Amino acid sequence: MVVAWGCSLNMWTTRHGALVDRAAVVVQVDVDAHALGAHRPVDLGLIGDAAETARAASAELGARGHRATGYRTPEVAERLAREGRWQDVPYDEHPGEDGADGPRIDPRTLTIALDGMLPRERTVAVDSGNFMGYPAMFLDVPDEDGLVFTQAFQSVGLGLATAIGAAVARPDRLTVAALGDGGALMSVAELETAVRLGLGLLVLVYDDEAYGAEVHHFGPGGHPLDTVTFPPADLAAVGRGFGCAAATVRTPGDLAAVGAWLAGPRDRPMVVDAKITRSRPSWWLEEAFRGH
Repeated sequence: MVVAWGCSLNMWTTRHGALVDRAAVVVQVDVDAHALGAHRPVDLGLIGDAAETARAASAELGARGHRATGYRTPEVAERLAREGRWQDVPYDEHPGEDGADGPRIDPRTLTIALDGMLPRERTVAVDSGNFMGYPAMFLDVPDEDGLVFTQAFQSVGLGLATAIGAAVARPDRLTVAALGDGGALMSVAELETAVRLGLGLLVLVYDDEAYGAEVHHFGPGGHPLDTVTFPPADLAAVGRGFGCAAATVRTPGDLAAVGAWLAGPRDRPMVVDAKITRSRPSWWLEEAFRGH
């Protein structure tokens, strides 16, 4: 039996249905009657507040003499302690990619290293694209106000503008604009705004020289990719042209320039042009594309 407490059971939360066995009995609890069975058939739908319904179900099970630990086992507790954050989950580095202009860094390695350098009081604004899960997974935020996520619009290029707004609204926190190179190039003129306002904004560009989502979505089907791939660009030099501090990052050692900026007055933005590995799509993008 699978009981969905206030969740929609859509393709994003069930891996397109693969997480629910075909033979399972599915129960859905929601305060909205229209939500019951909206995304997949359910065997029993209950209209009610999730917490109140859970307490009532627990009391009824107790009255009937049912006792179960469920997943609350020592083994699960140990794994949660060991792998409670994405940073703590082991991964295999992407094979080293040396382009014509030098090596490329695994975006996970990049983001984890940056997380250890940044002050805890931070706001992370994430643009859209193949890269977007890396900052969302590996950059910790102190509270719910610390993540600015533009995905409601399903549009590339909004991350820098929202980061500037967040930096103005919360000057007590370091703001990180996490962008793909496609979105960064769309909105690059706003670097002048950040410089003019004197914002201590860290602009982190995951640079794979492409609209990566389109490359990995359409490439396997044999579609031409000339309109979604870019020639190499020195985005650090572009940032300096607007008056930003800047660095190109190809290895973890290149992040020393970010450390120096963090230790300084941070009276102007810093652009980090991170040349990331690009041979593989992100796993969440592969998951999403199964529904399209």
